[in-house]
Amino acid sequence: MGYFDKLPAEEQVSYLIKPILEVLSQASTSLKTSEIRSLIIQADTKIAEFANTEYTSKRTRNTYNKFTIKFGLALKELIVLDIVERQIEDKTLVLTPKGRSLNLELLDVQKEIREKAQLYWKEHRNKSKKQQSKEDDMNKEASRRICRAISNSEVSDFSWYKMKVGDIVTYKYESVDDSYIGEFGLGYNVNGGETEEQISSAVSCIFQVVDYTDVLDVSEKDTSKKRNASKQSIILKKAAVLRCVHVFNEPISKACLDDWLDGSGQINLQGGFICITDEKANIITKKIKELIPQLSNDIDDKNIILSEYKQEKPLQVMYYGAPGTGKSYRIGSLIKESYPGYTEYDDNPYVFRTTIYRDYSYFDFVGNIMPVTKEGKVSYEFVPGIFTTALCAALRTQDRNIDVYLILEEMSRGDIASIFGDIFQLLDRDDTGKSMYGINNKSIYEYLILNGAIKAGHKIIIPSNLHIIGTVNTSDQNVNVIDTAFKRRFDFKYIGVDPITVDPIPVDGKDDEYVNNFDIKFTNSDTYEWVKLYQAINHIIINDLGLAEDKQLGPFFLKDKDDDDANREQVADKLLHYLWQDVERVSYTGASLFDDSIKSFGQLYSTFNNKKNILSESVKQVYGNL
Repeated sequence: MGYFDKLPAEEQVSYLIKPILEVLSQASTSLKTSEIRSLIIQADTKIAEFANTEYTSKRTRNTYNKFTIKFGLALKELIVLDIVERQIEDKTLVLTPKGRSLNLELLDVQKEIREKAQLYWKEHRNKSKKQQSKEDDMNKEASRRICRAISNSEVSDFSWYKMKVGDIVTYKYESVDDSYIGEFGLGYNVNGGETEEQISSAVSCIFQVVDYTDVLDVSEKDTSKKRNASKQSIILKKAAVLRCVHVFNEPISKACLDDWLDGSGQINLQGGFICITDEKANIITKKIKELIPQLSNDIDDKNIILSEYKQEKPLQVMYYGAPGTGKSYRIGSLIKESYPGYTEYDDNPYVFRTTIYRDYSYFDFVGNIMPVTKEGKVSYEFVPGIFTTALCAALRTQDRNIDVYLILEEMSRGDIASIFGDIFQLLDRDDTGKSMYGINNKSIYEYLILNGAIKAGHKIIIPSNLHIIGTVNTSDQNVNVIDTAFKRRFDFKYIGVDPITVDPIPVDGKDDEYVNNFDIKFTNSDTYEWVKLYQAINHIIINDLGLAEDKQLGPFFLKDKDDDDANREQVADKLLHYLWQDVERVSYTGASLFDDSIKSFGQLYSTFNNKKNILSESVKQVYGNL
């Protein structure tokens, strides 16, 4: 147990007051709150130990930093007694004339500060009681329901500090009833972030609530000692879909929030995501407008709209090109225009991706009536396909500037006209981006009505925020032909085989740094740079083998595994097979990508595995000239 743990709570506050005053009196300029914290921690090992100790709440099981609370109280008392002043322009702290006149060596903290501050706390508690009584009266009305949401505490690496403007997070919560959460809120961090400025018990961002949904949650029930196996139950939990609309350069502390609400009560921040009364929301909204002038036209007491990070027009496009040219990479770049922090591993609820294959059908794409078991009883219900699910998400959020992406990989591998069926009618869009012609489809219609996406009597249309993006690999054999009528409704964009330059170029980088470039050790003495190697191979495919562009390689035909052995394996198992079977065998010019001594694929494979040369002199010569 540390020194501070043995002190009563009030004495912990008292201990911190004099170090704060000493730091401010020695400073040549005003200081930020974080700077004061850092300096008193450096000056006193007892304070340092206290500041670095994490405590666990017995009620919520969340961890918290007790030092932050006590430090905030000590600073608050110095401010209300006009000993320390907070500068309005930059929020820094400085001693007032009264504070500078104090003799710190003779200062009796208890009598001159703590006892005098009790008058403030008494008045503050009276105001809080009156406000609480007022709120209790408001909450008795049927139309005024306040609920508190609990943060995803089981997701240990989640932090509002990690959010970027435009990012989406699906946020599970629990509430006392089914009350509506609200339109926007503050991302409150119970714990600190990765840097010193990312303090605990502070607001780091503003988010917009864009949708509500149900998510599957797996929870452990109990453990049977006899079977020694845990039983699990799968239940539906409520979730709000939140979008980050602003990140504060300097987090707003809990003490600062309470200052905003002076006379209107405090915010009881427990889990990081709560709802408050309209009166408090009005006060917070006014303060936010003062802090962030650029949001003043887009925010009111209950709503905030993010107009940035949205596609200017609906996308209905097919990317086509040789294998590995980076079609999926381009799609990822498009999605990042709407969701800057997006990666292909994110569980973004507005990005839907599927791969078309030979037997892929309309019922896979749109949905089908299927047997569903509920509580031991079988019923037949419409189970939506990926198109209907994406359409529902887009319709629900079309007025909130949310982009929904439906990604269809390998569109030419299936009978695309049959897969789309009556959905084909929706692909014609007007100038606003909505479908020019609606359709009647009973199953889709009832599903959209049930999920609040459309109102009764409305036809089914594609809204302007639903983007349909497909890919086509031009080198695939035995693929289905996409008819002209279907092509006319898509923009076709060719993706060439040129390498992709890193953007932005690193500070110390060169102008020729490329995405997905790595070294491959072919022999004990020969190491090839992937970007130069595939370009050399492409040169031979066109100029020496006399083949078409669709036989060339793209920069992502191989992807860096960040491991030398793994990179060699994909050369042996992927690159060599493609070049031998799909390139060399269809050329009749007599030229070759491989050494003259290689007469079979088996010989090619074993020669490479034995780390002996497999490349022709032509390939090596072109490589050397790049």
